[in-house]
Amino acid sequence: MAEARRRREPGETLFGFVLLLLGLSIVAEGVRLQGLEAVSTPGVMPLAAGAVMAASALAIMLRNRALTAPESGFATRIAPRDIAVSVALIAAYMLVLEPLGFHLATLGFLTAIIWFLRGGGFGFALLLALVSVVVVHVVFRMIFTVVLPQGWLLRGVLPPGLLQ
Repeated sequence: MAEARRRREPGETLFGFVLLLLGLSIVAEGVRLQGLEAVSTPGVMPLAAGAVMAASALAIMLRNRALTAPESGFATRIAPRDIAVSVALIAAYMLVLEPLGFHLATLGFLTAIIWFLRGGGFGFALLLALVSVVVVHVVFRMIFTVVLPQGWLLRGVLPPGLLQ
């Protein structure tokens, strides 16, 4: 009976390269530390660990070259569209939270993610996001007196005390 050949997993080659680069950077850090004059110097252990890591990654990468390519790509199998867009929206939310403040950034984020994931109308997503932000504001700011980030970008535009 013929033995079925294992296929490379999506992202396996990329992961090997990342491990190789990490191993080489650990080797470089070991060399950078107080020299390698004796076995007891601080750079010997990072150098040895990085060398083993880099050599292992290289050996695995060379062995995997003989395997057949994966049937589906990395993006479609590891990071489907919904997950990739959600991660991008979360990253954008993190970037705009400080300049816009909690209320506007959260309103924009929730509207976008509800609209994208639900696939429905924009008005419903905006209304649901607005209700959510108001509920969070009442519960956390008014009841528990938690200070929510105000944002510096619209500090002079919004009336003072509007979001307090």
